[in-house]
Amino acid sequence: MSALRLINETEITSSVSSIDITDVFSADFDIYKIVTSNIQTAGASGTSAVLRLIDNTGSLVVYNLSYAGLYQYAALSMTEYTAFVEERSTSATEVTEFYGVGFQSPQSSGSVSYCFNPYQNDRYTFFINESSSGSLRTKKQIAVLPQTTSITGFQVVASNSARPFDSGLIRTYGLRVDS
Repeated sequence: MSALRLINETEITSSVSSIDITDVFSADFDIYKIVTSNIQTAGASGTSAVLRLIDNTGSLVVYNLSYAGLYQYAALSMTEYTAFVEERSTSATEVTEFYGVGFQSPQSSGSVSYCFNPYQNDRYTFFINESSSGSLRTKKQIAVLPQTTSITGFQVVASNSARPFDSGLIRTYGLRVDS
């Protein structure tokens, strides 16, 4: 029996600037695996696929008095044609390029990420991620939401709303850990 349980599968089939994946994190699991594939945009230029979280009230975790710390991340962006670039932030409003950079067909992006402790309201929510995009760009990232709040879902957002996503598949799995 597999340690992974498919919780949600969401397919992008029409032009959307953001997609909410709600009610996927619960007390059932402490670790989740999120796999994205074939994220493509409506336009010819790339659009970063951004991560934002959704709390247990259904609200986006964005800057306000409740969420002053917001997202922190560190990343290594690797391309075949330029030097590798380190990126980091300690007060971001989102985690940029978390799911890669979507391009027009036939190029696309995909990613594999793991989320730790999202539902537990006494711990921070952590992510590790690796994404790849059509222009031979790979990115490895770690991210944290330094808030002790219960997270139940996440949002995939196009950083440029003029270049919405036309296609893609997002699968969320719970990872069972036997002790």
